[in-house]
Amino acid sequence: MVNSDLIVIGVDASSSRAAFVALCGTEFSTMAMAKFGPVGAVACAGGADATRTFLDQLPWPVTQPIQAYVEWPVLGRGGFRSTMVQAFTSGAIQGTLHERGCVTQGANVSSWKKAVVGKGNATKEEVAHALRLRWPSLYQRVGEDQDLCDAASIALYGKQLQES
Repeated sequence: MVNSDLIVIGVDASSSRAAFVALCGTEFSTMAMAKFGPVGAVACAGGADATRTFLDQLPWPVTQPIQAYVEWPVLGRGGFRSTMVQAFTSGAIQGTLHERGCVTQGANVSSWKKAVVGKGNATKEEVAHALRLRWPSLYQRVGEDQDLCDAASIALYGKQLQES
């Protein structure tokens, strides 16, 4: 069932920044927030503030709970310490989404890539290519920002789940 009032948010959070993309029908809203601050409580507060700012600037009336999908932290190049900070920041973002009444779920990297790109281990280039094919105007907006590209794809994943 397709619901044109449904707002779906995709979030790609790292240890020091986050990208947000909201979809509502054929419209979208984006925001990338760089440099939350040093690690720890300051970074978490920055993530929470960025989330509030994004939600406050959404251009649509909220007529039902927003569905939010936040990419799960993964162990990456930065190692364990970086992953821990990413998990803290992600938790602050998820808590703020919940506080604001959003139905918030985690998005496994392989799952959203498989659903949106068709390949669970898709590269950054393949994710961008899939977004460009599926939603050219959204791809134009996010441009070369890989975090926004991922957040847009996570939102598309959430939209697919909500419409099935």
